[in-house]
Amino acid sequence: MSIDINQISSNRPEGPKRHDNGKMTTVSAQSAEKKPSNTPLQDTKDSVSFSPAAQNLAKIEAELKSLPDVDQSRVDTIKARIESGDYQVNSQNLAQKLLNTEV
Repeated sequence: MSIDINQISSNRPEGPKRHDNGKMTTVSAQSAEKKPSNTPLQDTKDSVSFSPAAQNLAKIEAELKSLPDVDQSRVDTIKARIESGDYQVNSQNLAQKLLNTEV
């Protein structure tokens, strides 16, 4: 997407101008259009491009959004192990992990 900032005020009439001597003068839109432009790159457009790293991050973000929030197969496996009595909690390991999160 490009935005042409060079022509923003082209349709806008010039208002009164105050000179150093204090007198007000008005410039008509027609006489303002006849003045040569001081910008040599008047017809150029601005453009934006993303770096390869930004493109890669956008791709990864899109892939992550397509993944489910919960790994249901893992939940079902652990749930079945709990119900059958096969799932044993290592209390020492759990306590250490809880302590590690308390920074």
